[in-house]
Amino acid sequence: MANTTPLIELFSIGTELVYGQIHDTNSFWMAKEIVGLGARVRRITQLIDDREEIKQAFQTAVDRETDLAICSGGLGPTPDDLTSEILAEIAGVTSIPHENVIEDYMKRRGSHNREEMNPNLVRMATAPTTARCLLNPVGWAPCIALDVEQTTFLALPGPPREMEAVFRRHVAPYISDRYEQRSATQRVLINTHESSVAPFFEELKAEFPGSYMKGYIADQSTPGWLPVDIVAVGETSQEAHETLQAIIDALRKKVEQIGKTVTVSPGSIEEMG
Repeated sequence: MANTTPLIELFSIGTELVYGQIHDTNSFWMAKEIVGLGARVRRITQLIDDREEIKQAFQTAVDRETDLAICSGGLGPTPDDLTSEILAEIAGVTSIPHENVIEDYMKRRGSHNREEMNPNLVRMATAPTTARCLLNPVGWAPCIALDVEQTTFLALPGPPREMEAVFRRHVAPYISDRYEQRSATQRVLINTHESSVAPFFEELKAEFPGSYMKGYIADQSTPGWLPVDIVAVGETSQEAHETLQAIIDALRKKVEQIGKTVTVSPGSIEEMG
């Protein structure tokens, strides 16, 4: 039976992320996609390119009985690309070049002799023996899928274009196939302070299990109005949308009782799943 409350964690690997040299857009993008698929992210971790740091973080995710750990970065051909090696270590297996990836490389390069294969490509095709290597439709590093005890690791390439393509090709179907829920989101505006309506959010979360509501007091794009994001879940997209509308209607009724107004933020509806 599909699990409707998966425990999902994201890991972004790269010293440049931790040091603030570049933004971690991968985690931001994936978290939004995952919520749209009806799942939840409980933790996002950034890691420097250090073997022991990464190994400890991965092992701790297993110890926490995380269902799905999605990693991005560290799959390139250079010595500081450690993700695949560390996954093999925590799984207690060796690494080998995966032939389906090598064959894909040869086909795309028009090569008929395996001995001519670039050593850097062979390194990127090397993964734990028990892993499943899922082909990258727009780049070279594959998606590495590996089970360690009850945790499934999905390791994606770091470049955003490749990460997004691999996520859409392999990760999104994986989540959809295993987890039943879908979600719909919408931003509304309320002409009051968050402290006035925060109790309503808690009441509605209890009334609609699995829903999420968050006000953004720092968002000054609509002066005098509090932006509030609402996420509703359901077993189908239609059910999620119907629940979303029910939450908005209930919130509007509560807000009107204190003499305030709820309005839908233009262009904010987003149904997924």
